Amino acid sequence: MKVREMEVLPVAHREPPLRNSWGAHSEVAARTLVRLTTADGTVGVGETYGDERVISALERAVDLVEGANPHERRPLAHRLQDPMAYGAIEVALFDLLGKAVGEPVYNLLGGKMRDEVEFSGYLFFKGADSDPNGAAIAPQEVMSPESMVEEATEFVERYGFDVLKLKGGVLPPEAELRTLDLLAEEFGRETPLRIDPNGTWSVETAIDIANRLRDRDLHVQFLEDPVPTMNAHARLKRHVDYPVATNMYVTEFDEIAPAVEMGAVDVILSDHHYWGGFSGTRRLDTVARTFDLGVGMHSNSHLGVSMAAMAHVSAAMPTLRYAPDTHYPWMADDVIRDAPVEISDGTISLSDDPGLGVELDDDLVERARDRYEESDPLAYSSVESMAAEYADAMSESGRSGWLPNKPRW
Repeated sequence: MKVREMEVLPVAHREPPLRNSWGAHSEVAARTLVRLTTADGTVGVGETYGDERVISALERAVDLVEGANPHERRPLAHRLQDPMAYGAIEVALFDLLGKAVGEPVYNLLGGKMRDEVEFSGYLFFKGADSDPNGAAIAPQEVMSPESMVEEATEFVERYGFDVLKLKGGVLPPEAELRTLDLLAEEFGRETPLRIDPNGTWSVETAIDIANRLRDRDLHVQFLEDPVPTMNAHARLKRHVDYPVATNMYVTEFDEIAPAVEMGAVDVILSDHHYWGGFSGTRRLDTVARTFDLGVGMHSNSHLGVSMAAMAHVSAAMPTLRYAPDTHYPWMADDVIRDAPVEISDGTISLSDDPGLGVELDDDLVERARDRYEESDPLAYSSVESMAAEYADAMSESGRSGWLPNKPRW
């Protein structure tokens, strides 16, 4: 079996004006699809971030992939020397191979460790949607602790989430502390909570907030990237007993050793898009277990292909201690047939369908490709490119003096 054709398909989809420490999401976001086809017509699909760097890297890989044996993945990874580009291709290769042999991807990864994968309800402060009728969920403005409880109620009632994650770094720490307190009052003090300020707090502020969280007897699973550097995380951990998680400062294998040596983090939040696909994520799972680190999973504004990929690799990860995050409930658009991937009781149940268990809908893909060509979507693939994209967006909105300086508080 050989790959006859590799297609790189930039797409764009609607996104709510979700807030984070850099600013607000634009209302159009970019992704990139990879579609591989063999001579007998078997198709495999992958999905990744949508900026020009990723698209260019994937387009340069076409000559290496076309004509290749889908089983020979390691030589491809070494030739590419680009974990993100390789990750998108590898997901498509596993999807293709699964369909060819009639096995779900999780079996190709060694078998599932769990029949269903739990996800967290990912809560954002946000502006009001410009098209409330087209919103997937919570179209209203959410810019206070009280309105965040209303948003969370929608998530819990519709999807049954047991774990709630708050994207912080938007309101002053005092207001975000009150938000966590109100969530615990509404859903129970035993409800697992997380907060991710994206590095906007100083070490001193983070210590104060951690102590006050402890006084309130909240069930906080971890603080995610509360302070702005790996060194600051190490300083913080000398003063707080909450686990500290990161997806900003440990994003590749070369960063694990210094993080362990410094005692900077307890939990690494994987992302198969930039950890080198399924194989890189499984390697991370093994390394984390070696150093007794926890593993969770980071999320971005992804579509159904990535949602399925996240579920399959999560099912096959023995060290996964924390429910992965997902933006997926926020997405009003998709590119797969029979969308959306179902989340029930806060979980995705794994089927025995071959491959990833999803198929591209050609009409939806074409619509998303047209939107990409006709708009200027938010597109990034790293912390640095994300900061630049948000800075440009804020400048265009008239706040030309705005910069994502951290720590802010």
